[in-house]
Amino acid sequence: MRKPRYTPFIFSVLAITSLASCRVFKAQPPAKLSDTYCSPTIQYAYDSTQLPLPNIRLILQADTGLTRQYSQHDLLLANAVGILPLLKDLTRLEKSAKLDDRLESIHKRQQILNRLLLASTQIAGLAAELDCEGERADQIATYLDQHDTKRIRRLTILSVVLGAATTIATALIHADGANKVVGVSGGVISAGFGGLAAFSSNRSVNFRHERNLLTDIWLQPKQSSVYPPVVWYVLNETLFSNLGDHPISYNIRQRWQNYVLADVPATQPELYFGKGGDYQADDLHNRANMLNQLQSSVRSINQDLQSLVLALAR
Repeated sequence: MRKPRYTPFIFSVLAITSLASCRVFKAQPPAKLSDTYCSPTIQYAYDSTQLPLPNIRLILQADTGLTRQYSQHDLLLANAVGILPLLKDLTRLEKSAKLDDRLESIHKRQQILNRLLLASTQIAGLAAELDCEGERADQIATYLDQHDTKRIRRLTILSVVLGAATTIATALIHADGANKVVGVSGGVISAGFGGLAAFSSNRSVNFRHERNLLTDIWLQPKQSSVYPPVVWYVLNETLFSNLGDHPISYNIRQRWQNYVLADVPATQPELYFGKGGDYQADDLHNRANMLNQLQSSVRSINQDLQSLVLALAR
């Protein structure tokens, strides 16, 4: 029986296509991503005289002059900004009828407004850094998603082409044995490409974040080395949360655990809250999601500032 001439050609096409596809999907990921363009260009130093006072509730209990004029919420924020001593002096001076005291009260009020402006810029600066870090993670995640989309498209095309080629080959080959071999082989390879298209490529990049704004929220230390004191105080003072049972930082951490990290492996948090590592696209999307949630909470401190400014304007 004469050997069909189409069989070697078909197997050559299948082999070449398979090898070519393997080469196509081995594109190298980008180089180590350690660019820290989101971090501040200078190291900020905070005036120790403007830091929040400890045991503030005991201080306020002993000074009813302030509590009669301002709400507890506004006084706690004044403590966060570091203007509580100035606010106490202003209250005393404005009650005096002396001209010198009146002039001094204007000076005190200007100092208070300057510190409120400084607090506002600190909030805006931190929010901008959080926004930048979120965009940086999303940008690399989009890069990986696009490569995965291209990979799926190519695998799907290869699966369709191989399926069509197999159909044509089985129609041209009359030998029953060779016909079955080509049909089964082509069908298996075509199905293999189609199956590969259904799975993620699991590509990863080495994504670094030496200054990690998520770490302190996760570890909940008493003091932070990356957050401005006013922001860290508000995030960890129970009264500033809506329910008043837990501080904002604790509530953020719980939302991360329940909605972002619920399905990740137990070892995965080290990736998000450490110095960085090998991130896949889903990991980068998770990181961007957490940064965006945190950014919203930081920006909301402006609402508390507005309350204090309105109280001062009365």
